Amino acid sequence: MRGKRLNPNSLIKTLGKIIVSAGLLAFLLTRISLGSVVEQIGGLDPRVCTLAVAVFFLSNVISSWQWHQLLVSSGVSLPFHRAFRFYFVGLFFNNFLPANIGGDAVKVYDVTRLGSSAYQVIAVTLLDRLIGIFSLCLIASFCLLFLLKVFTVGTLLGYLAIFVGCMTPVLGFYFIEPLGKILRRLVGRMKLFSISARGTSILDNLGEFKSRKPLILKLIFVSIVIQALRVSTHILIAVALGVQLDGVAITLFFVFVPLLSLAMIPPITINGLGVREGLGILLFAQAGIGQTDAFTIEFLTYLVSVSVSLLGLIFFLMRREGRREPTPDSTAI
Repeated sequence: MRGKRLNPNSLIKTLGKIIVSAGLLAFLLTRISLGSVVEQIGGLDPRVCTLAVAVFFLSNVISSWQWHQLLVSSGVSLPFHRAFRFYFVGLFFNNFLPANIGGDAVKVYDVTRLGSSAYQVIAVTLLDRLIGIFSLCLIASFCLLFLLKVFTVGTLLGYLAIFVGCMTPVLGFYFIEPLGKILRRLVGRMKLFSISARGTSILDNLGEFKSRKPLILKLIFVSIVIQALRVSTHILIAVALGVQLDGVAITLFFVFVPLLSLAMIPPITINGLGVREGLGILLFAQAGIGQTDAFTIEFLTYLVSVSVSLLGLIFFLMRREGRREPTPDSTAI
């Protein structure tokens, strides 16, 4: 990745995202007491907080295995230990690049420089993302069944529509043939900047997994475990802060955290910083959690993510050594 000139437009966009994140955080801190936030953090239960870090780390170890399974299934010869390192480098950049896709670009680059097709790796990484979103929304949709008496019919249907809408790409492409054909036609009409050809190449690589529905179903199950662990990280941080949670409040976490994750996808801030905390305040109020508690829960969960991703920074700094390693042969899986 050396020798690549910085794009002025990219720098301006990144600066804009930093300003938006900083502005949102500054606004939120005018609505809550910074002193209260600091006081809460000072009273954090270190044992529960350590457990939250461990749970989030475990979710990413499993997630790196899932990504590796997709790579191997697509024909990419890569040993797990290297996929693990590439995944955590990507996780690190996810926390420090705009939106939540910068790390994916780094992962794709790391694998393609070993000789794999860029479109092939992009397709696998995109499928990994889609499976994650699908599983997260599936959990949320299931939990809504236990909250029929909590929400109004309109709110319940609104949330359900969001989750089902986000699950549709996976359902459509792999399990509902007419929707898959519609997607291909839409991509085929995007002639500008050769989007049609590139998009078709990616869809062709994704299409190879249509004959591997058992693998997709297995990885959806694995992803459900991953996403449940990540939601549990938020819950553990709340417990570490001393927030009282009953069964309904815990169930609400499995609805609200997916909504937060979806809200952070648009590239308007640095990794959702500011959006996460602001929307968290609005959503968790429905669980009886105060503004200061909600802000602190989401901000600390972000710090947990950053702390775990620092392992990726270590791997990134060791990249020079990695460049001297030979390309893995087809038997080193």
